Amino acid sequence: MNPENPKRRLPLIYFGTAAGVAAAGVLCWFIFFRNVAYTDDAYVQGNKVVLTPLVPGFVTGIFSDDAYLVHKGEVLVQLDTTNAKIAFDHAKETLASKVREVCQNFHEVFALQALVLSKKAEFIKAAQDYEHRLYVLDAGGVSVEDFEHADAALRSSFFLLRMTEIRLEKALSFVRNTAVSTHPEVLRAADDLRQAFVNLRRCNITSPVEGIVAQRSIQVGMWVAQGDPLLAVIPLDQIWVNANFKETQMKRMRIGQSVTLHSDLYGIGVPFHGKITGLPGGAGNAFSILPPQNLSGNWIKIVQRLPVRVELDKAELIAHPLRIGLSMEARVNLAEEGLLVPTSTAGSPVYQTGVFEEEELGDAKLIAQIIEANGDDTLAEFMTNPLTGN
Repeated sequence: MNPENPKRRLPLIYFGTAAGVAAAGVLCWFIFFRNVAYTDDAYVQGNKVVLTPLVPGFVTGIFSDDAYLVHKGEVLVQLDTTNAKIAFDHAKETLASKVREVCQNFHEVFALQALVLSKKAEFIKAAQDYEHRLYVLDAGGVSVEDFEHADAALRSSFFLLRMTEIRLEKALSFVRNTAVSTHPEVLRAADDLRQAFVNLRRCNITSPVEGIVAQRSIQVGMWVAQGDPLLAVIPLDQIWVNANFKETQMKRMRIGQSVTLHSDLYGIGVPFHGKITGLPGGAGNAFSILPPQNLSGNWIKIVQRLPVRVELDKAELIAHPLRIGLSMEARVNLAEEGLLVPTSTAGSPVYQTGVFEEEELGDAKLIAQIIEANGDDTLAEFMTNPLTGN
């Protein structure tokens, strides 16, 4: 028997090798990649806190710069305080003047109350004189002229009493059911002082969060208007990833599935772990400035991408900080169960700061001091207790 020709076996070897490689690829896909959705179209996102002035003015100080760390409540920008100080001093003077005016109104009420009592006494005296003359008029005890004078005096005292009572009511209407410290005029002046106090403090612009300074766009001596962006602070603990997946990859994607990520910054040796916290409400092109119009006859279908929000492990972020805009690769474990649509608002991130609550620290004490210093000691009873006018 002739030995078999090796060249005739080569096709069989190639075919067997190709079949083996294909089978291995199918098996590998079935075991490792069937439940994995991959994208390299993923980017680090985060909050960018832009600082803007609430009062206009010239920049007199900048106390940090791009790439530097700042702490919550730290003063970053200072504006010229000249106008704010003038307004603040004027507001203090106005409040002091209003307190004195209200005290004067209270004294006017007391004076008119005493005057009403005096006019009542005069009216009673005139009424008695009139009655005495009326009883003896027919007997000739008084002349007709004297009786007519008594009648005129009675009428005059009555109208003077009535006029004084009206003046008292007018004065009471300004202070009734109020005290010096709670009078509307004093409260309005106190509110103006509070606003001036706050505006003066707002000349020092503080950081509402801790983070890295970015995008400084101001210089010392520059005039800034209300609402102009000065600089931004990037809080490094408020970082997440938007992974853009094709719509054909979204069928089995659910909220809560684990995600493994790698950044171009740290490379394959530093993995990040996270989970899907939100599936998008629309494709990226739907929120563009000019959304596509597919009504024309030359429409071409394009596979859309949807941004999937991935929350990162906090400890890994501290060990290897990320920056907004960095490129990432993401692999989602599709084998895990989860929600397609959120069922509640629980778990939604909350971003807040309390630094602006300190803007009014001290104004209440200052207002109380001004009211006390300009109030009348004789009106101590009416400084805090309302006058009813009864």
